[in-house]
Amino acid sequence: MNEEKNTTVHDADISRLEMMRTYLVSLMDDANCEKLAHCSPDIIEPIYNGSTRMSPASIFINDGSAEDMAYIRKKALEAGEEFRLNRADHTCHFDGPGDQGRDTENTKYLAYTDTKISSLQKKIEHRAGVVEVRNIITDIMDSKEMIVSFISRGPIGSAVSDPTLQVTDSYYVIHSEYILYRMMDPLSFSRDIAEKGYMFINYHSAGELTKSNVSANLDKRRIYMDVERFRSYSCNNQYAGNSIAPKKINHRFANMNNIRNHFGERLDEHMFITGFDMEDEVIYFAGAYPSGCGKTGTAMTGTHLVGDDLAKIFVDRLSGEVRAVNPERGMFGIIDGVNLEDDPETMAVLAGRDSEVIFSNLLVSDGKPCWNGMGGDLPETGRNFEGEWTAKSGKPASHKNARFTISLDALVNYDSSCESPEGVKLSGLLYGGRDYTTMPTIVMAHDWVSSVVHGAIIRSATTATEIGADGSEKRSPFANEAFFPAPLAHYIKHYMAFGKNSNIADGNLPSGFQVNYWLHKSGRGTLAEGEKDGLIGEKRDTKVWMRIMALMHKRAVESIWTPIGRIPKYQDLKKLFAEVIDKEYDKGVYMKQFSLYTDNLIERVDMSINEFAKEKGMPDEFFHTLDTWHRDLAALRATIGPIVTPDQMIEYVAANQPR
Repeated sequence: MNEEKNTTVHDADISRLEMMRTYLVSLMDDANCEKLAHCSPDIIEPIYNGSTRMSPASIFINDGSAEDMAYIRKKALEAGEEFRLNRADHTCHFDGPGDQGRDTENTKYLAYTDTKISSLQKKIEHRAGVVEVRNIITDIMDSKEMIVSFISRGPIGSAVSDPTLQVTDSYYVIHSEYILYRMMDPLSFSRDIAEKGYMFINYHSAGELTKSNVSANLDKRRIYMDVERFRSYSCNNQYAGNSIAPKKINHRFANMNNIRNHFGERLDEHMFITGFDMEDEVIYFAGAYPSGCGKTGTAMTGTHLVGDDLAKIFVDRLSGEVRAVNPERGMFGIIDGVNLEDDPETMAVLAGRDSEVIFSNLLVSDGKPCWNGMGGDLPETGRNFEGEWTAKSGKPASHKNARFTISLDALVNYDSSCESPEGVKLSGLLYGGRDYTTMPTIVMAHDWVSSVVHGAIIRSATTATEIGADGSEKRSPFANEAFFPAPLAHYIKHYMAFGKNSNIADGNLPSGFQVNYWLHKSGRGTLAEGEKDGLIGEKRDTKVWMRIMALMHKRAVESIWTPIGRIPKYQDLKKLFAEVIDKEYDKGVYMKQFSLYTDNLIERVDMSINEFAKEKGMPDEFFHTLDTWHRDLAALRATIGPIVTPDQMIEYVAANQPR
């Protein structure tokens, strides 16, 4: 009887599968039907679901081949989603004036009533959200072609790479994803799903377009993420941060997948991965800065670039090492301020003839891309995302969030380890943001719990990467707060458990650093008469900061104990400034960058205690660390005063018990 029942169910499944195939075949030509034949039932069903809901006129199965990508590039130009620039393989895309950043207001998680979501994010009840977004996307692809792509979020063959299905009507999105990710053929993708037991599914449509080829219905723009089934629905938008799902949308899914299925074993972080030649080895760091805070620029200072934005970090049980892979193979970078003096490696690609580049939302004049801060004078006239532009208008030539999309292997400092399934060994984790007044430029955490606390208490000024950003300061835990769905307490417990993983061999746990390149002169004392406010340091100093952190991690230099962590000594920095960037490093600048402004620090600690006390289930050791910082900082202030210089800190430690 049981056998008969099972046979009946199996026959029904086969009948439904054939029904789905028959429907999809009716929308394809012979070449695409042949590719569909290599798709497993797990793939066919979401394609069928999307097509019956969005009603495309045809379906194109993209297997990532040279032939298929030539078709995608051609269609992007024909549809007006991109247009050619003077240099071969350089194109430009314009998003609409109201579609220039992540739409935080309409970005929400679809979750069951009892599924807890981060207090910093928006949640909508699962069924209500699904119904709402389905109503919006019904027939949204009418008269359009649906493109289906198969993506690996990580090196092919890596155990931590995420199989990702993309369904969209935007050729620009697929073109961008080809540069940014590893595309797979349907058969290989089907095998990857079968091996890993999950996949991320993404539905996107630019929606109705205006005569200027920009999304017309921004009031119906939605970026909804179903964290129960790892499906996303993004519609009526084109800006890549909202439409290219394998980036930040699937980064969220990866975080939730880790907490549910790999607790304390894997971290998906908003981090670059870059390495530095140090004597006879390469020291690799991963660093988390909010978008628009210099993360790409910092990554580019490395001699071995693996990634500039995202990192999948895991414990290698065989070696006992903490290792990382880049889920991407390309760079979607902010172009504002990129110039030949500060960014020679990037400019060599952007101005070169041998690399494919997609520019977005900048000024184009006589077929040449132009942007603010590129060096030299801008042209008098041109066209940007708002239409015709003239210098006399007084408007910026390019948007602050204008971008470029390139393949990492076009960069001179590219590290081929980017494609290694095993990844690279990490020596340090960096956390930073736009902090104008409080944290010293570099602080090395005392231990792993302190590393977690440093990452959690980041505060940063908002930037142009978000719609409506006004520069005000906000919480930015781990520079990842917009991208982890689970409650902060779950995330922090997960982070702490990772550092305590028994599979990490002695000496292989990365050091933690909080970094702050954004200290302003006004935040470190009164400005002299006629003195203009601005950064204390300059962009190129980053090369020195990265190397001193590598030396501190290796314990190759002495450092100064402070209540919140260890800071470097002046003589070591002075030597590095001369050797690395041929710059005289003034002792007065050092004092401003590394003195402890105890009032500001105590305020930051107390603010953090109050904020995290509202999060349910926070671990006690998190608050113990902050309480200890507060007591020690208060003792410093009472003994020395509101400003404690590094020299005074050395004397203070010597006068008390050695640490």
